[in-house]
Amino acid sequence: MFAALILLLRIYKMKKKIVIIGIGGHAISVTNVAISCGMSIIAYVDDNKADMRILGIPVITKQQCLTAYPNANFAIAIGDNSVRERVYNEYLLEFPNSSFPTLIHRSSVIGVGTVIGNGTVVMPLSHIGPNSSVGDFCILNTKSSIDHNCSMKSFSSLAPGVVCGGNVKVGLRSAVSIGAVVKHGIVLGDDVVVGANSYVNKLIEDNVVAYGTPCKKVRTRNKGDVYLA
Repeated sequence: MFAALILLLRIYKMKKKIVIIGIGGHAISVTNVAISCGMSIIAYVDDNKADMRILGIPVITKQQCLTAYPNANFAIAIGDNSVRERVYNEYLLEFPNSSFPTLIHRSSVIGVGTVIGNGTVVMPLSHIGPNSSVGDFCILNTKSSIDHNCSMKSFSSLAPGVVCGGNVKVGLRSAVSIGAVVKHGIVLGDDVVVGANSYVNKLIEDNVVAYGTPCKKVRTRNKGDVYLA
C-alpha cells in the first residue's frame, strides 16, 4: 500500500513537470504561464544553444531530451504559427507518448461553455468569452480578448492587446498583430496576417496580409511565409 502511494506521488510530480521547446523571449513568457499553472520547468530544448542555462534551467538538444524525457509534458514556445505546427508534427512522431497540456495563466478569464485545445497558451490578463472555441496550439497573448461565440482554429494567434468582438472567426495558422481590433462577426481566413493597430471591419480571405484602419488587403502570402521579424 505504501509503495503504491509512493508510485502515485511520483506520477503526480511528473505530470507537474514540463519541457519547453524554444529559448527565445516567447519561451520566457510561456515559462511564466507554466509556473502560474503550478508546473515546474525541467529543461528547455534548442539544438543550437545546448549547454546554456535559462533562469537556472538547462538547455538541452532534442536527442538529449529523447533520452532523458521520452514521455514528457511539452510546451512549444515558438511564436510563428507555421513553425509551431511543423515542430509539433516532428515531436509527435519522435515522442509518441508525450503530452502537450493547455497552459492558462491564473489571471485570465475563461467564459462558461468555452473549449480550449491541447498545447494552447493563454497569457496573463487575457479574456475568452462564453461559448467560444479555441483550437490546439493557439496563442492568446497578454491582454488579448475574444468575446462570446468566437472561434480560433488551431495554430492561430492573437498578439498582445488584440480585441475581437463576438462571433469572430480566426482561421488556421492566422495571426492578428499587436493592438489590432476585429469587429464583431468578422471572419479571418486561413494563413492570414493582420497588421498591428489595424481595425478589421470586413472579411479577410485566405492567404492574405492586410492592415490599416480600416483594414485592407495589401498582398497575398503563402503558407509558412515569415511574418515575425
